[in-house]
Amino acid sequence: MQLFCFTYAGGTAAFFNELGKALEGKTELVKLEYPGHGTRRKEKFCETYQELSRDLYAQMREKYSGGEYALLGYSMGCVAALEVLRYVTKTKELPAPKYIFMASHQPKLVVNLTRCDPDKLDEYTREVTIRFGGIPEQLVDSETFWRIYLPLFKADYLMIGRYDFEGIDFTTDIPALLLYSPEDIPREEMELWKRHFTGCCELAEYTGGHFFINKHCEKVAELIMEKLGV
Repeated sequence: MQLFCFTYAGGTAAFFNELGKALEGKTELVKLEYPGHGTRRKEKFCETYQELSRDLYAQMREKYSGGEYALLGYSMGCVAALEVLRYVTKTKELPAPKYIFMASHQPKLVVNLTRCDPDKLDEYTREVTIRFGGIPEQLVDSETFWRIYLPLFKADYLMIGRYDFEGIDFTTDIPALLLYSPEDIPREEMELWKRHFTGCCELAEYTGGHFFINKHCEKVAELIMEKLGV
């Protein structure tokens, strides 16, 4: 069983390292890297989800081992996973995944830098990123940190702002599990994914805000293994 993972805005594939350790021996965790991020930091950022999903789908095809697999999207990665699933369904070059896991993002626009005053873009990007809680306290005022990572967050937030959430016309009956924290997303907003996942679609609630997985990695891993039957 392979679990293909799509990271959050400004994040890298390394975000899933701890989850990979928790799943070791049960599921092969395949961490997909976005262009311009992490090990691909010298590449050009994607400007649209269509561009990003083509890249991620190509990575998936290359890394696919031939057996059963599942998809896990975290925050911004939820839309990336949905768009890759659209490719899988359309091309039929790969079998459908056994399960879909969507964490920490509702199917609606939350951050929109596309309408922001260009002179305030960097400031607003910082504010939004800090508000999500993904920046260690000791790095909040680090100019070195922001010099490296601000372009990643900004590029991803701009891409999210260009995505037409209202125009999502994709549905599937593949089983889905929606993972969230009510401190971050109201349950009723997370349940909006049920418009697109029309089969078995369950919710799992955690404490800890947007990055609840950092606090509940072992429990999340156990639930994933339970749903995958491994």
